[in-house]
Amino acid sequence: MNTKELLMQLSNLDGPSGFETIVLDAIEPMLAKVCDRTWRNKVGTLVGEVKGSGRKKVGIFAHVDEIGLVVAKVEEGNFLRLETVGGVDPKVLLAQRVKVYTKKGTVSGIVGTLPPHLQKEEHRARFPDYDKIFVDVSCDTAADDVRVGDVCVFDVKAMEINGKICGKALDNRAGCASLLLAVESLQRLRHESDVYFIFSSQEEIGGPGAGSIAYELELDEAIVIDVTHANVKQSAFPTIKLGEGPVLSVGPAIDSEFYKRAVETAQRNGVKTQIEPIPGRSGTDTDQVQITRIGVKTLLVSIPLMYMHTPVEVVDPRDVEETARLLALIVAE
Repeated sequence: MNTKELLMQLSNLDGPSGFETIVLDAIEPMLAKVCDRTWRNKVGTLVGEVKGSGRKKVGIFAHVDEIGLVVAKVEEGNFLRLETVGGVDPKVLLAQRVKVYTKKGTVSGIVGTLPPHLQKEEHRARFPDYDKIFVDVSCDTAADDVRVGDVCVFDVKAMEINGKICGKALDNRAGCASLLLAVESLQRLRHESDVYFIFSSQEEIGGPGAGSIAYELELDEAIVIDVTHANVKQSAFPTIKLGEGPVLSVGPAIDSEFYKRAVETAQRNGVKTQIEPIPGRSGTDTDQVQITRIGVKTLLVSIPLMYMHTPVEVVDPRDVEETARLLALIVAE
């Protein structure tokens, strides 16, 4: 697989939490080519199984959903009021194009903003919240098809910038790409564990996707792949850098023995990694998976990403490839 093309393809797919079908329909055929079998559970999580000798069960997780919006009210003149699906900062909505999914198809909309020529001092001093934000769909001939409950996403296309990929939903389609690359690499390696590549639903709203499938599979160990903030200087924490390799998390939510093995595997095989302390809950599917049934030994591996939860998230394909290589090596060793 070409990593850049794969990242852009996955970024351009629309799948807010609870509405991931489009993304799953695109991933499943790719997964089926390199897995012994695939299936989806009742809450929309996709699984690809690669058999080993059955010595243990290892699940590798990446959530497929993205942040989004839902139509909360349709006002006269084809103006829509919105509520969030996941963490969408209202500031990033201003002057954006959006796409509304109706029962009859998609409708294009624009989030209006007051031009600087017409702004008064009070307008410049503060940002509007969701009570002041609306989507104008009046230019679309299908605007009357929009109903309360229809989902809405940013209408942007991914692009390459100097070798990096910029687009929406790279949290966590970058993780999904790393799983697809890892399962491809695993075909060339011997491994004793039965491995389950899990594309989980509803992570952005703390939903049941990862926890339910971890319960169903009765996993022995789990590796959760997500993203983390890159190129942000924080006084109390190390700066994670784009292009410097996957990030291994360490802290109370991470199994210490599993973490140690991952570090040693990376060092033996020349995989450059970064370390990120997680003092409490991780805010990822790790928190759900590790407490499933009687507990699952869980490792968190993150891909560096800039501008999280915006339409212009940025990842370095090299980090995605090295994450995939590390996953395959951990399973094999």
